[in-house]
Amino acid sequence: MFHAWSRLVLFDIDGTLLSADRSGYEALERSVVEVLEAPRGLEGIRLDGNTDLNALRQISVRDGTPFPSPERLERFKARYVEILAAGIRGRGHLKPGVAALLNRLSANPEVCLGLVTGNFREGAQIKLARFGIEGHFRVGAFGCEDPAREQLIRLAVRRAEKLRGRPFPLAAVTMVGDTVNDVSASREVGVRVLAVATGSVPLARLAGEAPTWALSDLADTGAVERLLLS
Repeated sequence: MFHAWSRLVLFDIDGTLLSADRSGYEALERSVVEVLEAPRGLEGIRLDGNTDLNALRQISVRDGTPFPSPERLERFKARYVEILAAGIRGRGHLKPGVAALLNRLSANPEVCLGLVTGNFREGAQIKLARFGIEGHFRVGAFGCEDPAREQLIRLAVRRAEKLRGRPFPLAAVTMVGDTVNDVSASREVGVRVLAVATGSVPLARLAGEAPTWALSDLADTGAVERLLLS
């Protein structure tokens, strides 16, 4: 049975929905050092707007080492999940307005909520479960699936369309994110983008990238909902 959704809203995780209080960064860096044997860790690597897969490629280029084999990559992910699951306990917070907005949108039968995140799937699940919001999302595309964020947006849209039974018009799809990369990737795909300054990028910088909308946060639930459903 197909769904009668008329809107698809895709959310980034870190900096947009929540802060993991650097527990994700710490887990990634420790795993890089311990499993990939890269003593410089995440030195020179930016994670905001990046994908975990691309970060590992950047580390390989930086250090002049081969990209991890599938077996080592699996060991890396297992160690990362172990460290993150322990480290995030009692840490972090949801961003302003997120809980109320997700409740309202997921209760609307015309809206499909999805994820587009640079996190490995397992890391994303741990972060969402920490705050009890994992049940809101019907589809997702994750940083273990493609190093390019625009490809993750396309993948999430295709997965939602499969459940819907027909394509979404581009004007019915909105990406919500907190980085310049979220804006540029959305523009490349041709979907709308709501940029929120709840991460590390100032509002003026985000607005300068010409997103569809730019807000300081998602606290005004009603106003944000009206934008997303417009």
